[in-house]
Amino acid sequence: MFEEKIYDSLPEVLFKDKKSGIVKKDKFDPNRIYISLLKETDLSEQDAEKITIDVFRFITSSNLKILTAPLIRELVSYSLSKFGFEIARLQNTRIGFPYKDLEEKIADCNDVEEFKEFIYTGVIDEYNEVKKLIESSDNSN
Repeated sequence: MFEEKIYDSLPEVLFKDKKSGIVKKDKFDPNRIYISLLKETDLSEQDAEKITIDVFRFITSSNLKILTAPLIRELVSYSLSKFGFEIARLQNTRIGFPYKDLEEKIADCNDVEEFKEFIYTGVIDEYNEVKKLIESSDNSN
């Protein structure tokens, strides 16, 4: 979708490699947004391209100093909401905890098993709530 020469001017993205768990840097590749939208949501190719271009334009015009994979996901979620793709936004959502909440829990928790249970329960509960929203929307169509 994007020409090779455009990539030279794009910012680098910090991301955690899924296999190694190591934080790495790579050039921002808007095609990854497009591919993820097709894989993770029910959007058409045309709608996935529309969202990808919208996020691409924002990123290239914003002069961001730090670009991370989670920020890109947040921008995609914003764009999906902006264009009325609420189910795709739910399908795209990142499930987890705000930084401050984890910071406080880490400071208060001395037991690793208690902390693991907190994380596990929180993630499962949030996942189930998002799943219910998606399923209830599917049933209303």
